[in-house]
Order: sequence, then C-alpha cells, then structure tokens
Amino acid sequence: MITKVVHGWRVGGLLAYLMGPGRAEEHRRPRVVATWDGRDAGWQPSATGPGEWDLELGPLIRALRAPAIAAGLPDASDGEGRRGYVWHCSARVAAQDRVLSDAEWAQVARDLLHGAGVVSRGDKGGPRWVAVRHADDHIHIAVVLVRQDTGRRFWPHRDYPRLRVAAREIEQRLGLTLTAAADATASRAPVRGEVEKAARRGQVPARPELVRAVAAAAVTAHDVASFEAALRSAGYLVEIRYGPSGDALGYKVARPGDKTAAGYPVYYSGSKLAADLSMPRLQQRWAGVSGAVTAPAGVLAEARYGVDRARRAVAGARNGRLDVDADEIGHATMDVLTAVRGFELAGRDLAAAADRFERAARIPDRRVGKTSGASTGLRWAARQLIRHRKVLRQDEVAAGVALAVALAALLQEIAAWQCERGRMHQAAAAEASGEAVRSWASAWLPLAVSAPSSQVASVDHGSVVREPRNRMGRDRGSRQPRA
Repeated sequence: MITKVVHGWRVGGLLAYLMGPGRAEEHRRPRVVATWDGRDAGWQPSATGPGEWDLELGPLIRALRAPAIAAGLPDASDGEGRRGYVWHCSARVAAQDRVLSDAEWAQVARDLLHGAGVVSRGDKGGPRWVAVRHADDHIHIAVVLVRQDTGRRFWPHRDYPRLRVAAREIEQRLGLTLTAAADATASRAPVRGEVEKAARRGQVPARPELVRAVAAAAVTAHDVASFEAALRSAGYLVEIRYGPSGDALGYKVARPGDKTAAGYPVYYSGSKLAADLSMPRLQQRWAGVSGAVTAPAGVLAEARYGVDRARRAVAGARNGRLDVDADEIGHATMDVLTAVRGFELAGRDLAAAADRFERAARIPDRRVGKTSGASTGLRWAARQLIRHRKVLRQDEVAAGVALAVALAALLQEIAAWQCERGRMHQAAAAEASGEAVRSWASAWLPLAVSAPSSQVASVDHGSVVREPRNRMGRDRGSRQPRA
C-alpha cells in the first residue's frame, strides 16, 4: 500500500475535486466511506441531478470547516510560509491486490489515521475528517487539523514514517502486497519551483546536479580545502562556514547562473542535498583515508583488490563470519561508482550504475556507519581512480573490465545483504546497478580479449555472464534470504 501526504488550505476545494469527475472524468461513483463521527455513508452528499457527480457538497464542507472557522483560520495561505492545516492522504493498493470493500477501506482509513498520530481511536474531541472513495484501488482522507474540543490547530509528529508503519501492518492483516518499510534513504526530490524553473531554462533541476558534483568532489578530496578546490575547479560556487575556533562547520554550494529574482545565487547546504553530504559526515569519510599515492600503472589493479576485499567482507557479514558494517561498505562503494563514471569509455552504463546505486548507498535512519578496512580501502581506491584514471585508455580496457566484473560481484552481494534485511528499495537499486556494470563489462569484453595476454589473464570471462535470475533478483541456486 502506497501512501502520500500533502498539505493545503481549502478543504472545500479538495472535496469538490474528490467528489467530482476528476481531471479526465476518471472518478467513478464518488462516495464517503468513513467520517470522524462514525456516520460514514450517512454523510454522503445528496444528488442534485442525474449525473454521478451531481452532488450537494455544502453540508459536508461546512461541517468539516466549522472548527477551522471557529479558530479564525483562513481558507488560503496566511503568507507566513507555513503548511496548510488540511492534511490530505491518499492510500493505494497494488494493481495485483484484490478489490477491498467500502467497509474494509473505512477501517483502513481509521487505522492509518491512528497509526500516523493524526486521529487517535476513541478521541471524540479530535479533528474532523472524511474518507472518500472514487476508484477500486485507492481512497483519499481529508483531515482539518484543528481539535474540536479546544479549537487549537496542531501538527502530527513524525506522521510520514508512522504512516508507513501503519500501512505495512494493514498489508499483513489484509493479505495485500507487502511494500518496503520506511528507512529514510529516499533522495530529496526537487521542489515544484525548482522543476518549473529548470524546465523554463531547458536544464535539469539544480539539486540533482549539485548532489552529483558534491559527491564527486567528496571522493577526490581529503580535507575541507581540497573539497572546496574541487568544487571551484568544476565551476561551482561554494562557501565554507567556519566557527570561532577555525573549524569548518558547514558549507553551501550553488550552480553558476542559478539566481533569485534579486540576482543572488541560489545556495544549497550540504545537509539539504543529502544527509551523508553534510560537513560532519564528509569529515568522517575523509578521516583515515590517507596514504601514499599509488603509481598510475597500478591503480586499476589496486582498485580491483579493494573491491574484491569488500565483497568478501559483505559475504562474511551475511554469513555471520565477520563483524563488519556492511552498510558502511555499501556507502563506500558509491565512491567507487562515482570514480568509474568518469572514465572516458564509461558510457551510459557506468553512469547509470552510479545513479541507480545512490539509493542503496544511503545508510538507513541516517545513522553513522562504522568504518572498517574494507570500507576505507574502497574510499582510498576511489580517490586514486579519480586522480589517475579519469581517462581509461584503450590499452587498459582489460584491466577496466576486470575491475567492473569485481564491482558487479560486490553489488550483487550488497543487493543480497539488503534483501535479507527487508530493504527492498535498496536491494533493487543495488541489483539494477550491478546489471548496468555487468552490461558495460560485456560490451567491452571483446576488446579486452584482444589486449595483451598479461592483461587478458586478469579478466574472468565467465563471470561477466549471469545465469537467469528469479523474480527476487537472486541467482538461481544461490543462498536464499534468511528468515
């Protein structure tokens, strides 16, 4: 069950849309299935004409708005930038799920509201709300966030993640398709204004571009000064915020030409781009990743060794043989993918691999990962790759393919790790990334075979080809997830 929440100000306009024909007359038999006072279908608007959308909505709208009017709240933005007090949640089941009855949807609405902390069961003085159904597979819940007993506006605490937990409990109870639990790993999507401004200029939104630029700079840097220099050399505007002690506390970055109406650059702080791109997290990443610079001729071989070592570490953690943080290894793997996407021969596959793995690289719940020799080795290898191998020459393709094969095996192991822990979004991201890396290796394998024998020996040809996989993304015959 997929749930989505937005905030607004006009409950009347929302009800008119939900009980109306929709954007393309897709709404069918719009009806009230549950309400705050238990009358449920008793609040169904009366018909005013022969059409299924000819309904008298006035009484229901007035009843819902009554607490807000008593509290003196407007039905439009108050101009202070705050969210609207109308809480709108849509809940949709998967296409393959059975059709729920109106009574089942009514119970689902109450369970979601209680689980999200919006309306507690038995709270007669709580906010007024209504659940509307106009399709087989979903409902809409509209809540006016004003208590009836005190007339005070309120905001639910952590309603989004709590709503996700409640949805999973409903799925299990009703036998619906199980969806992934909330793990705080989804990327920050560009807001509507960013998307519209980028469309007018024929550009991609600034936020995703800055995330990639900052991630690349973080890989090649080893301290704040080198991080700032890397961003400036890439053409971006960056400002570092220092404390009285001289320590770097944070930073903000902007895309050249991206300005406000007043002509000022539009800056994004690192923590607003991604939780793992904040200054404290970057400094933690740089700590311990030092050492002598590898000679250019050995970078690909050294990187492959580090990737193989990380794969063995994740496999050992899955089997309980090694006490390492596989999540931190997954996060460090993103550094390697960021590095290899800069190869001259990378093409779309390696770029796609880095983009797809981004979700799998994030550590759930924004906790700090525990570094290990394997994760530190990956970050060190990524730095050397960026420093010395921004161009993958034709005579180095064999070594590059060997590195890609090892990287694909690591990604497969990370996907299995995530799958065993029920993180289906992250498992799918790691699996898709591994397929993209494997596709690149397969495309360049003929050229690698024609390379000198000393390089061909480093390529495991058989591991480039995968056996058919089952629908969970695991190789047939491989170890199944633990219960």
